[in-house]
Amino acid sequence: MKTPKGQTAPAFRFDMKCGKKIFMISTALNAEIQKSGPRPMNTRRDLKQIAALIEQAFGPELDAAGWAALRELRIAARLSPLLSLFSADNAAGIAMNGFVWVEEGKIVGNVTTQPVPRFSSRYLIANVAVDKAYRGRGIARELMRIVLNYIAEQGAQWAILQVREDNDIARGMYQRLSFAEIMAEHRLVADNTPAAIPNLPLPPGGTLRLLTDDDWNTVRYLISRAMPTEARWWHPARSPHFRSASSHTMQRKLSRWLGLGHKLRWGLFINEELTGVVDVDVLVYNEHRIDILLLPDLRAQWTAPLLAMALRYLQHHPPRPISAVLYDYQPEAIDILQEFGFRPFITLVNMRKRIRSTMG
Repeated sequence: MKTPKGQTAPAFRFDMKCGKKIFMISTALNAEIQKSGPRPMNTRRDLKQIAALIEQAFGPELDAAGWAALRELRIAARLSPLLSLFSADNAAGIAMNGFVWVEEGKIVGNVTTQPVPRFSSRYLIANVAVDKAYRGRGIARELMRIVLNYIAEQGAQWAILQVREDNDIARGMYQRLSFAEIMAEHRLVADNTPAAIPNLPLPPGGTLRLLTDDDWNTVRYLISRAMPTEARWWHPARSPHFRSASSHTMQRKLSRWLGLGHKLRWGLFINEELTGVVDVDVLVYNEHRIDILLLPDLRAQWTAPLLAMALRYLQHHPPRPISAVLYDYQPEAIDILQEFGFRPFITLVNMRKRIRSTMG
């Protein structure tokens, strides 16, 4: 039976010789052994190839948390056949949706998306990756078009993503898709706790005390004053981070005896008003972390002594790499950490796009 060009063959034919209907599985089979083009991600069978593609595309820029996430993805890929016995929908337990591009049965392109926790009107786009051998063919742009349509169908208002500052090709593509740049995120690392941290005296007029959970409303007010408007929009996920205050005294003592992690948060008070915070996360099996947030008019005077204090505290704990995430509205902290021995690891540009109800 002839089939008009461009149409799919019927799902069955009638065999006159044996008098039975022989079901043709061409349509279903095409979905399984698709030769070329995009399709929705299948977490039961795609995770292994997606993990390999992500490592190829982003391996050099992954930090400790990124490698940990990649390991979890690979573990899920190995467990997915077993877990599929218990769950028909998302056997691997991976909270992600997305699309892949297939060539000759091999996944050569990928994009994932998921709603931002507590902000369902925003969808995060991540892992936009294309195999090196297939770049320059428009695969990434087509996957972006598909995922943006998907986000619009979910009723979202915004799509957000991050891209390397030095990836001019990707940044240009996102700009042509009407993504606007908000701010840059600078990730800095030190391979070990710096040995020569100066003992800088604190400027007069301010006092420090450890903050607790009871200080959250005060910290939230500081965030609203210390961050630019765009940063406050971008950082719904930063607020829960700031909710995590100093560990209790007993927990800090046990952390030293038992090798557990803990956190300290100092608040800077001037005239009894909270004007800044500095965080130290002491971790045992991961990188130590430091963070700082100050009112703009205090950054020049207070950034260096507060960061030096935080690093000196880490000198009393087992040496491990230290990471810091700072933003382009914190140039003083970026410069000072580099003076203390940190090196730039990666700079990411945060971008967003308003989603309309219908998209082409």
